[in-house]
Order: sequence, then structure tokens, then C-alpha cells
Amino acid sequence: MEILSYEKIRQALSGVSFVRKVVYSPLTGSTNDIARTLARNQAPTGTLIVADEQTAGRGRLGRTWWAPPGASLLMSLLVRPTLLPLQALRLTMVAGLAAVEAIEQENALQAQLKWPNDIWLNGKKAGGILAETALTGDLLEYAIVGIGLNVNVDFSEQPELASLATSLMMETGQRADRLAVLRALVERFAAWYAQITSPQLHAAWAGRLATLGQAVCARVGDSSIDGLAEAVDADGALLVRSPDGTVHKLLAGDVTLRTKGRLTFQT
Repeated sequence: MEILSYEKIRQALSGVSFVRKVVYSPLTGSTNDIARTLARNQAPTGTLIVADEQTAGRGRLGRTWWAPPGASLLMSLLVRPTLLPLQALRLTMVAGLAAVEAIEQENALQAQLKWPNDIWLNGKKAGGILAETALTGDLLEYAIVGIGLNVNVDFSEQPELASLATSLMMETGQRADRLAVLRALVERFAAWYAQITSPQLHAAWAGRLATLGQAVCARVGDSSIDGLAEAVDADGALLVRSPDGTVHKLLAGDVTLRTKGRLTFQT
């Protein structure tokens, strides 16, 4: 188990001007929670929080995030973008692209994204993104982008997770350098964050989505929608066409790919 430190992180990020403040915690409830406290105390954009272990890590829809100590990349970035609330999913686009590009740069793996916030390797979940925001009037006051990436996690003794989750180590057969992945991820995050309102961001993100072109089942609240995931709009909403031809615009929800059965669509 490799434990990080403030000094190691700072050294790994030498020359990365986007990061203006680093906070390291060996053990914390959630890096997003630390980021929220710092944001309320006027911490600058580009504040990075990294932990070796989280006791209350979470994903979307209140789900817990399992990560053994010292094996994952657990981080949050505090930013203060000029965006409307409905554009907040663009932060997930930035983080998703940063993650897959960092994985490919450092580990020579082919990575994909599952709408809206999962990082995929070979059809299994390798990480996730949780963006949380605070508003002032009609604009975002700040945003916290949490990223959890399975780097050296071994799921072989977790049968309930092994069929669904994977890690960089499990895909390559060798341990990965968490600090190298961290640097690459932050650098790619900074590059895409500079284009957060550009059409290039949307196009690149859409091109990484394994969800598009697939038959899906989307759960929204207490209802479900079966259909074809046709596209994502400019701000990241998923457009699902049901068999009767109706197009549903999903801003959030739990979407799974259908592996059994067929859908028949009206033409």
C-alpha cells in the first residue's frame, strides 16, 4: 500500500499552474465535503483535495463508493465557473474526458464513459464523477468536482463487485503510479475546463459515451423508460427515443444498457 503525502502531491504537480492550493488527508469522510468547507471560506478556484481513504465516499443517487486504503485516486477539485445551473453537467463532461485521457496516456488502455458520470474499462466501472454545486442568484457560486478512480484496487476477492467493477491494475496486470495518473488527470482537466463553453467539449464527450446508440432502460424517480439512447444535447441531457417514437430528455437518472431482449421502434 502506497501512502501519499502533501509533499509527494506537490512534487508530482510541479509546474501545473491550474492547481493553486493542495489539501491532503490520509483519512476523511469525503473529499467533496472538505472542498465544500473550503469553498465557503473563499478557497480559490483550482483547490485540489486528495485522500488515501474515504469513510463516506459517495456517488450519484446517494450510493456509497468502496475503495480500500491507498489503492484508488480519491480527489475533488474546487472551481468557480461562470455557468448557468442548467450547464452544470459540463463539469462532468470536463472531468470525464480528463479521466479517460489520463488513463490512456499513462496506462495505454482504451477508456469510455457511461452517461452521465461513470468511467468504463472493458464494459466495467473503473471510476465515477460527482459534481456538486452552490448557487448565487442565477449563476453557480462554486462547483466541486469529485473523481474516484480505481487504480490499484483488486476486486478478485469481492465477488459481488468483480462482475461490475475493475481497476487500472486489473486491466494491465501491473500496479499503476497514482501520482502520475493524478498529474495527467489534472492537466487534462485544466485543458478541457478552458473550453467549458465550447462545442468541442460536447463533441469530444459525446464521442466517448458508450451509452449512445444502445438500447437502454432509464429509471427516473419511480418510473422507467425503455428506448434507444440517440444523442446528448449541448448541455449533456440524454435523448432517449422510446418504441412509440417519443423522445425523452433526461437530465438525470439511472441508465443501464439492455443486454437481453429487443426493442421494436416505429418508423
